[in-house]
Amino acid sequence: MNLDWKWIGNGALIMIALSIVAGLILGLFLAPQLEGVTDPADIQLSGGQIAIAALLNFLAFVVGGFIVGVKSAGRTILEPAIAAALAVALALLLSGGFTVGNLIAGGLVPFLAGLLGGWLGERRQESTAGADS
Repeated sequence: MNLDWKWIGNGALIMIALSIVAGLILGLFLAPQLEGVTDPADIQLSGGQIAIAALLNFLAFVVGGFIVGVKSAGRTILEPAIAAALAVALALLLSGGFTVGNLIAGGLVPFLAGLLGGWLGERRQESTAGADS
């Protein structure tokens, strides 16, 4: 299996950008509750708000995986999954919270979401290629 490292890098950047967009959307949704908060430890979220945050984050990695799956040449769903793990690793490094445990705990769901998105993107690529023939 040949991995296209260009698409892994591009995928990580796409997923980071989509995660930022998801965070901005969540910020708009939670704006009244976040007003005046200066310490992240002071944020109190309900179960529904946590579920929305998790869903937006999950969707960012699925959509990113889909984009990589559609755009990358060849047939691999591992590229978007690796890109998702790389995006999480970069975020952990930048936040100062990188440990192997944090990478495994924080990267498993994005890895699986990237895998799902990559699989959906590959299916889309195949159906489009079949329609062009």
